[in-house]
Amino acid sequence: MKTQQTADALSAKLRQHRLHIPGLAARQDSIVLGDVTVTTADHLALLLGAPAQQVQRNLDQWPEAQQLMRRLGAAFRTVTGGGFLDLYFHHDCVRCDSDAALTLGPIGPREAELLLSAIQTREATTQHPPTTRSTHARRSDD
Repeated sequence: MKTQQTADALSAKLRQHRLHIPGLAARQDSIVLGDVTVTTADHLALLLGAPAQQVQRNLDQWPEAQQLMRRLGAAFRTVTGGGFLDLYFHHDCVRCDSDAALTLGPIGPREAELLLSAIQTREATTQHPPTTRSTHARRSDD
C-alpha cells in the first residue's frame, strides 16, 4: 500500500508543476513512470536541478534527445543519491503518426520518495512554489 501512496503523492506533485506523466502507476514493488513527451522530460530535468539544455534546437532530434537523457539521468542520480533511471528515446514516427517521446523506466518506492522529497525541497527554496489552487484571500463581505 505504501508504494501506491508514494505513487499518488509523486503524481500529484508532478501535476502541480504541470508535468503530465500519464503512465505513472504503482506496480507491485515499483513505480512505473512510462512514456513522456521530450518537453515534459526536459521540464522534469530542470525541476530536479539539471542545467538548461545547451543546444536550443528541436529536442525531438537524436543528438538533443541524447543530451536531454544525460541531463535527466544525472539529475535523477543526484537527487536519489545514486539511483538509476532507465531512459529510452523514441523518435517521431511518420508512419504511425506519433511524436517523439522518452520512456522513463520503473523506479523503486525509495527512489520515488527521494524524488518527491527533492521536488519539495526545491519548492521550499524558491520564492513562489507552484500551486494548483487560487491563493486569493476571500473577503469577509463576500
